[in-house]
Amino acid sequence: MKKYLTNFIVLSVFISMMLFEVSAKNKDITEDYIKVPQGKIYIRTEGQGHPVVIINGGPGGGHTVFVGWFDFLKKQGYQLVFFDDIGRGRSTRKIEGKFTPQMTVDDIESVRQYLGVKKITLMAHSYGGIPAMQYALQHSQHVKKLVMLNASYDTKSQQMNANQYFHIIRTRYPEKWRQLESLKAQGIKSTDDRFAEIAYGRYMDWYQWFDVANRSKNRKYQTNDERDYFNLQVFDDIIDLDYGEIRGTLIGINIEEQIKDFAIPTLITAGRYDNASTPELVYRLYDMLPKGIATYSMFEQSGHWPWVEETAKFEQVLSHFLNN
Repeated sequence: MKKYLTNFIVLSVFISMMLFEVSAKNKDITEDYIKVPQGKIYIRTEGQGHPVVIINGGPGGGHTVFVGWFDFLKKQGYQLVFFDDIGRGRSTRKIEGKFTPQMTVDDIESVRQYLGVKKITLMAHSYGGIPAMQYALQHSQHVKKLVMLNASYDTKSQQMNANQYFHIIRTRYPEKWRQLESLKAQGIKSTDDRFAEIAYGRYMDWYQWFDVANRSKNRKYQTNDERDYFNLQVFDDIIDLDYGEIRGTLIGINIEEQIKDFAIPTLITAGRYDNASTPELVYRLYDMLPKGIATYSMFEQSGHWPWVEETAKFEQVLSHFLNN
């Protein structure tokens, strides 16, 4: 079952298992580990300047899918900070109890303290927007700017993500939907291999892309390293999908009241053809934030990864936001 479910979660992105090894000769790059209550988290920094801390998606994916894509920021006086939150990538992968979004919030604070700076800029993709938003709400004094890249931000938004996926199966692949309904009627759980074989597969490769051919470009650097495999246990604990309904530790995160006084400048990006973080999902956050706080940027020829599909425009939008 895990083989099929992994195909769904990362849609051939996070499960490429091919990762970038840092050259010890590159003085621009440093690697280290930070001790946290659940073990240790891996951190990688590149360049010098104000730190831009990048938050992983999934949940369960590591930092390496982002390496190389944001190098243009180093030339503008920013330090890139990649880290694997607990359970992901090269950090401690097994813990007692269940993984929770709050653990990543706490890991972000550990990263900030390790860097020894008062303020950081947070840049989060997909599910990573949920712990990023929670950090911004809980530690607003330490956040200079927030960048939400096609991101979720609360329980409802992540449920909207799941709803879209199963809506596509129901409306575009009715023969598969009928099979899923039959399994559900038999009491077969969505963690069963029989469910996974039907619900998750290569027929959905286009799901996150404007042009599916672009998925081959998603990783700039590739090497073999088992430490960087997607951790499905993190996804199971936090999301715990039951025929499309979230039941995991993500339940109960509601930001609608807290966000009314939000004062951190925020960039929100969306891809017109994104079926994971749909424009509807993304725009809901923009609509909830106080007027004048957020900048909303739509990428008309992108899916879930605008820096891959519209690279020049993405670099211009992000640079303008960070430098003004």
